[in-house]
Amino acid sequence: MEKIKLIKFALLFICFLTMINCKDDNKSVISNIKIETTKKYKEVVFTKKYEKRDGVKELNIRYKNFKLKFRFIEDITLLQFIVDDNIVSNWKQILFNFEYLPDNYDGIRLLFDESNSNGLLLLPGYTEEFPNLIVYEFDKSHFSYSNNSNIKNEDLNKIPFEKLNEEWKKGSFEANKKSNKYFLTFFDASKKTNLNFENSKSYELLQETEIKKYIDKVLLFEKDNSDHQSFLEEFEKRIEKEGFKIIFDKNCDLNDDKIQDKILVFSNELAENFKPSDYEESIVCVSILGKLYQNKNIIVKHYIGNVAVGFNDIKIKDNFFTIEQVNSDGYSTVKEYTTFKFFREINQIILYKYTRIETSRSGENESEKSYNYEVKNFGNILFEDYNSETILEKCKG
Repeated sequence: MEKIKLIKFALLFICFLTMINCKDDNKSVISNIKIETTKKYKEVVFTKKYEKRDGVKELNIRYKNFKLKFRFIEDITLLQFIVDDNIVSNWKQILFNFEYLPDNYDGIRLLFDESNSNGLLLLPGYTEEFPNLIVYEFDKSHFSYSNNSNIKNEDLNKIPFEKLNEEWKKGSFEANKKSNKYFLTFFDASKKTNLNFENSKSYELLQETEIKKYIDKVLLFEKDNSDHQSFLEEFEKRIEKEGFKIIFDKNCDLNDDKIQDKILVFSNELAENFKPSDYEESIVCVSILGKLYQNKNIIVKHYIGNVAVGFNDIKIKDNFFTIEQVNSDGYSTVKEYTTFKFFREINQIILYKYTRIETSRSGENESEKSYNYEVKNFGNILFEDYNSETILEKCKG
């Protein structure tokens, strides 16, 4: 009897061990099964700003807290990637033949996943046969090349080539990421036609030693531009506290050093309870390489009785600029054209020419007189010393 009990107990123990092993095996099988997920990317609308300066073309793209700064030098494209105002990827060469880019940079696209934390940058890599794409992937901590993409052969004839560039601007892109691979699709504006892409051969970048000279040039350019911009911003904040606002702002290169200069005009506004003796005052400012030239006596004070516009415009050509203004009391009108020249040798702005056109009306009669004055008439007058109230006296003296 005892023997039979021992046999039953042994059998039960064996069954118990078998069941445990089966559970462990099932867990092992389940743990080895990987659930494959697909991450979807859709196109987003971003802001872009393009400027062209001698030697360097620049394009800045921004979407939320992501910023991509492109700098084009000769046939090389460099990019700096910034997130939350922190540099994530500093200047590096990217594959981008920007000379083939459509007008207004419509060919560049940004795609983001649902969380807006992972993105794709699509750059046009136009060939002689058909458009293709250069794909970069990024998130808040990195920016890197992913692959080149060509339209699949079977989709090449879905949209006629002569219409493809136009559809390229109107349509949109979507991407799916599966098994660490991106599957890119383009949809035309009607969403009725789609083009699928496949990975293609990438092109080699320049060696690090070769690209260094381009990076050095951009670094110098950016530093000069940053210092200059910071200086101007501080000045603008200070003068705005005094009640002045910008009414004219234009970039130029007065000293021909390939670095952006700027001419600004600030003007105050009359208070609501102004008096007849009150007037609007304007300050002309010229910023060259961190040095600020300013004068509040060039533009005539604009009183209530002045029926003309007062300050009108500033025309710029090479190292010359002309300030235009019109003032009138209703019976007589005076147009003034004051031309200054920047002399690089002495880093000074000097009055070059003064033109005055006077128009008088008496009943139905109108008469006009023009006066042109040069340095031989008024002598050497620095920009900061010019005074609209005394210039005529100096010219005639």
